[in-house]
Amino acid sequence: MTTLTASTSQAFKAYELTNATELERIRVKHDWITAPIYQASNIVKTLPFFQWLEQLQSPQEFKPAVVQLYYHSATFPKVMGLMLGLTSLKENSMMPFYAKHAFGEADHHQMLMEWMLKHKILKHSQDIDNVIPTLETNACINLAYQLAIEQDRAKWLVTINSGIERCSNDFFKAVAPKMRQLGAGDPYFDIHVEADEHHSIMGMDYIEPLDPQSPLAKTLIAKALEGISLWAGMLHSWIGMDLIPHFDLDGSLKNRHSH
Repeated sequence: MTTLTASTSQAFKAYELTNATELERIRVKHDWITAPIYQASNIVKTLPFFQWLEQLQSPQEFKPAVVQLYYHSATFPKVMGLMLGLTSLKENSMMPFYAKHAFGEADHHQMLMEWMLKHKILKHSQDIDNVIPTLETNACINLAYQLAIEQDRAKWLVTINSGIERCSNDFFKAVAPKMRQLGAGDPYFDIHVEADEHHSIMGMDYIEPLDPQSPLAKTLIAKALEGISLWAGMLHSWIGMDLIPHFDLDGSLKNRHSH
């Protein structure tokens, strides 16, 4: 049986539990962007990566994905720290929001490393230095750096907190039970199911609803969908597939051959 470490317990406390009613209220209020995000993220769940995941027979077979996931997990809190550190005085009200998110994620890569060592995916922690992040992993990480540098609150919230965090939630909702099925369950996977669901919607309360046909709304929707495209491309790069879905502004798959 997996037990919670002190650091894991702290991580759980870093997140506030949210109820379904509150999540639904925010989803409906911001349907202008949650609708295309949900549409696109639901499409991502049907793509080959999740079929590959379901067919795993041992935690060791997860190695191509998990050694890449480490880089994403280790970089994410740094990006959120950058978002916090660059916050202007007029945006100071956002500091607790960014700080709680960064604190909650800060030690997750260490939890993941412990899991990899426990299941002999790596012999030594230093072995991770020999792993080269894929182009798509770097692209997904670099998008977050771009948004942190731009300090555009709305773009950050819709792209990171709503788009990518929702896809992350879907990812961990599939990975956590699969690892338990393989006898390799771990708090690292379980905590992201609750935490990412919290992050994927609650940030929307920090921006105002928009007319989906307005230029600003279209810009924000496109940025959120860009994040989902890059996330999906990242997952598939982990299993050797060159697959990056492109979405129309309603979240449906774009016909790349149309004129």
